[in-house]
Amino acid sequence: METMTGILVWYGSTVHPALVLVLCIAGSLGHLLSIATLSRMVNPTNTLLISMSCCQLALCANFLYATLFKWASDELCSPLFFSQFMARTMHASVTLSVLVHMTGVFHVVALSIIRYCSLRRLTGINSSLPWFTQTKCRVSLIIIYSLAALIGWPVYFTNDIVEVPEKEGCAAKFPQLANVSSYELSFTKNYTLQTVCHWLFNLCAKLGPSAILCVMTLLILRQLKEIRKISARFSTLERDQQYQRTTKMILMIMFMFICVELPQGLLNVANTISPVSFYYYLGDFNEMMTLLTACLIFFLFCAMNGRLRKALLGSPCFVWIHELGTAAKKRRRLRSTAKDHLLASCSVTQTPALEKNGYSSMPLTIE
Repeated sequence: METMTGILVWYGSTVHPALVLVLCIAGSLGHLLSIATLSRMVNPTNTLLISMSCCQLALCANFLYATLFKWASDELCSPLFFSQFMARTMHASVTLSVLVHMTGVFHVVALSIIRYCSLRRLTGINSSLPWFTQTKCRVSLIIIYSLAALIGWPVYFTNDIVEVPEKEGCAAKFPQLANVSSYELSFTKNYTLQTVCHWLFNLCAKLGPSAILCVMTLLILRQLKEIRKISARFSTLERDQQYQRTTKMILMIMFMFICVELPQGLLNVANTISPVSFYYYLGDFNEMMTLLTACLIFFLFCAMNGRLRKALLGSPCFVWIHELGTAAKKRRRLRSTAKDHLLASCSVTQTPALEKNGYSSMPLTIE
């Protein structure tokens, strides 16, 4: 246990800040690009994906702000971050983190249910008719956001803003900050509220969705077997391959979510029942895994959709990168051609001059 604690402490102090910074920036840029691309291909499914990408973007941006706040407050000891206003922004950031995380979880669950319904439609008589309309998409989004707000709003009251005589650790680094008061977040003294929110979050945002996804995974796999038995219903081989590829990618996303969220939920519940020695130091690692999942989920969606890939590659950013690469190749080709012409011209002009001065252009031989 001591070795595990030491590894987690080392990770939190050295690797975690830089890794979170890279993941936040990469995830934010990726989701911005994805939102811009999907906005040009509006349909019910893409509307759901845009909403999901907005949640992941908010999660990445919120993690970035929290990381910078912690660095400026704890490491730089900037007095600007000691104020009550900045403490309130951090309070809002903590609440927003829970809400967007829960909303993203519900999007994944909704996606699995929609995919299962789509596969069931393939075995029906009217399999070619679209069933997931814009109206159903709006209803799904209303349910997702309403559930997240209903379950997550009590989290706001689990933290209070308190004033402390001085920032812990800053007086040792900067003596001039001694006895300088600071405002910080602190858990509320209402233990009942903390317990209720703790169980509510773990059951509704981790264990419950993980259980649903496990069941949906089994149902989707069973539905795939039925589809293979009646594969003649597919109009073309291309359509068959598209459904297989898309479904496999969704199953990968569901499996990745289960692997990340289910252990966290079980560990949180286990720590409530019987305290785990290294549980406190798992916060940074769990934060990184949640952020990594947020970054990867939508990139997997991009990988499974050919039209989305083409649209992404046709976006101004990728076109600009492609043009830069093409221009660089042309410059290298021109330099190589110019070098060949220069060598050829030198060879042509030097040979007559040597022969004029009595030198033979033929190689010398020794008999």
